[in-house]
Amino acid sequence: MSRFTDRRRPARFLSVLVVLVSGVFGAVAPASAGMPDEPQEFFFPWVPNGEEVNSLGPWYGKLSFQNLDDQTCAVSIYIGRTGSWLKVAQLSVAAGSSRTISANSLAIPSPGAPVRLEAFCPVTASLKMVTPDSRRSPWSDGATTVSGYTGLSSSDVRAAESADGSSIWYLPIVQTNSDWNSVIRVTNFKQTGGADVRLRFYSADNISGESGAVAEVERTLAPGVSAAIDVLEEVGTEGWVGFVQIVGDGPIGAYTLRSKPAARMAITNMATSGVPEPEADQYLLAAPLLFTAYNGWNTGINLANLGDEQADITIRYFEVAGGLAREVELQLPPHTMRYIYTPNNVDEEGFVGSAMIESNQPITAAIDEVKYETVEAISYIASSVGQVDAAIPVTFREDPLNGRHDNSGINIQNMNPDNPQTVEIQLITNTGQSVLEQPFLLTLPAGGNNFVYFPSWDAIPPGTVAAARITSQDPLGFVALSNDVNYAVSGDGSVTFMASGEAGYYRLLGSPSQ
Repeated sequence: MSRFTDRRRPARFLSVLVVLVSGVFGAVAPASAGMPDEPQEFFFPWVPNGEEVNSLGPWYGKLSFQNLDDQTCAVSIYIGRTGSWLKVAQLSVAAGSSRTISANSLAIPSPGAPVRLEAFCPVTASLKMVTPDSRRSPWSDGATTVSGYTGLSSSDVRAAESADGSSIWYLPIVQTNSDWNSVIRVTNFKQTGGADVRLRFYSADNISGESGAVAEVERTLAPGVSAAIDVLEEVGTEGWVGFVQIVGDGPIGAYTLRSKPAARMAITNMATSGVPEPEADQYLLAAPLLFTAYNGWNTGINLANLGDEQADITIRYFEVAGGLAREVELQLPPHTMRYIYTPNNVDEEGFVGSAMIESNQPITAAIDEVKYETVEAISYIASSVGQVDAAIPVTFREDPLNGRHDNSGINIQNMNPDNPQTVEIQLITNTGQSVLEQPFLLTLPAGGNNFVYFPSWDAIPPGTVAAARITSQDPLGFVALSNDVNYAVSGDGSVTFMASGEAGYYRLLGSPSQ
C-alpha cells in the first residue's frame, strides 16, 4: 500500500559533474510558469563537503534543482565565502528538466558552505546529504547514513521579514535527549553587510507559558557566512527538548541536523517563517504523511505555539484516499511545544494517512517518522502553503539487479476541505524528456490525501531518476512530499523532500475569520 515496506529495494540517480551544460532541445515542456522580471533565488543555509557533525560524517552534499519553465534557462550557482558570494558555475537547463551536481564538483571548500541559486526562470531545489560519499550519487548505495532538505525560495525569505526589517524563523524541535543531539546552522544571505543573529531556546515543558528562554545565543555573521550552534553545548544538559526562535537583522535562513550517532540516524529540519500574515486569526498546517505501526513506522508531531496567547488546536486525521478518521482538540500555552504521538490518537495498527492542523494562534510543526528496527528516521515541516504548481527535483525507482536501492513515493494532501481535487504528476528526466506516456492523475478526497509508490507504478522503468512535477487547477492547492528510502544502507537510508516552487514552502500563512 505504501513505499514503506520491509522489502530491501534499490534505485538509480543521474549525476552531473560538469560546470557548463548545454540545453537539450526537443524536450517535454510543462506548462509555463512565466519568465520572471527579476532573478529568482533558492537558498541553502549549508551544503556540506567533508563535514563531521556530532560524531557522524564526513557529510557530502548533492544539489538537485529543476527548471519549472517551458524554455531553456541559465542557472547560476554561488557559494558563500567569508564576506562575499562567489559565482562558481552557470548551467544551461532545458525546459522542465533537472540537474544534480555534487559539492565536490562545485569546489565547495571543506567542511562546506552556504549556496545560492539564481535564475531568470522559476526553479526549485533540494539537497541530499550522505556519509560517506557515495560513488553511485545521487543514489544512496554505498552510504551509511542519509539526510537532506528542500531549500528556501525567495518567497520564503521575504515572508520572514517583519515590520521592523528583521527576519524571524522558528525550528519546531531541537533536542539533546535519548542520545540525540542537534546542531543548528544559521546563515547570512545578504549580498553586503553583516547580520546580527539571536537564537532563543524554549523548553517543551513550558506549560505555564510564562517561562522565558532557557538559553540565548548571539552571533554576528558576515555576508555568505554560516554559524554552527551545538544545542547540547548551549543548553548545557542532556535530556532537553524544545523549540528555537531565530531573529536576524536582515535576510537569513537556518536548519537543524538532529543525529543519533550510535544508531547512525540523522534527520534535518528547515526553519520556517515566524511572521504571521496581517490580521490573520486562523492557521492551517498540512501534514501529508503519518503512520501508526505501519511496517514498523510510527509518527510524532512536534507542535510549537509561536504566539503570545494560548493556542486552541484541532488535529484532524485522514485515512489514505478516505475520509476523516479522528479529530483531537488540545490547548497549547504560549511559547511552548508538545510532542503528539500519532498511535495515541489513531490506534489502528497499520494506519497510513495525513493530518490537517488548525489553530487560532501561529504555530509550526515538524513531523517525525521513525522505524527503529531498521534505524530509519525522517522528518518534514508541515506547511501552510497550498501549491498549484510545484516540483520535487529528484525521485527514484529502484533497480536491484544493478545495485540501486532507492525508492520514492509521493504523498499529497488536499488543502480544500470541501471538495476533492485531481492533481497531475509528470516525471521528467534530466534531459527534459517525459518518463510517462501520459501524466498520472491522482484524486485527493476533500481535506484528505492520496499517494503513489514508484515500485508499484508499472509505467516507471526500474532505475529511473526523475524530477516530479505536480500541478492542480484547484486554487486552494495541495501540500506534497516525497519520502525516499534505501534499506540497503546499513544505517539510516531515508530522506524527505518537499514539493516546492515559486510559492515557497516554509511560510506562515493565515486567514481572517469568516
